[in-house]
Amino acid sequence: MGIGASVLIFILVMLVFGSSQIVDLVLKKRREKRGEDIIQDPWQQIHDIPGYRDSRNVAAFYPLKGEPNIMPIVEELALEGRLLLPRCEGEGIMNFYKVNSLRKDLVKGHFGIMEPREGLEKFEGDIPVFLVPGTMFNWDGCRKGHGKGYYDRFLAKFPKAYKAGIATPAQISEEPLPQKETDVRMDTVIACKQRY
Repeated sequence: MGIGASVLIFILVMLVFGSSQIVDLVLKKRREKRGEDIIQDPWQQIHDIPGYRDSRNVAAFYPLKGEPNIMPIVEELALEGRLLLPRCEGEGIMNFYKVNSLRKDLVKGHFGIMEPREGLEKFEGDIPVFLVPGTMFNWDGCRKGHGKGYYDRFLAKFPKAYKAGIATPAQISEEPLPQKETDVRMDTVIACKQRY
């Protein structure tokens, strides 16, 4: 088929179906190819987490490259005075700190992660909601971290807290994930884009 015939077919398709349907189909196929078809409305899903809206404290994470970009939520929680972020403190020890200013209260820490600076008071109260990162999740709530157990040890202290795994489509497996007895299961998994 020559170029002229291809152009003629394209024009006929455009006339019959209209351009918006074709554009929608192309965009849908592109999203499916990247796995983004599983993304719903992550910001609404996070706001709909049981206890999220009423909680005075929400534990979140500062995303690394390759992790879901939850910065709009992190910024919102900081402005509302509800943000708790983790800091690694020694082998296998992680604590959360109240962060009110992303600019003033964070420094680059272990593993190149932005974390609460020295001098902030460790948070010792109840944490009803956790937004949890990982390297892999499945829809059953199984989570794989980086293998050091920081989150699993900390989450085990809050068995009644609602735990939402936040993942990019590439971090969600349709297959079962092997779990250890000490691995903490998520109550839900929410898919987010890596960049917005």
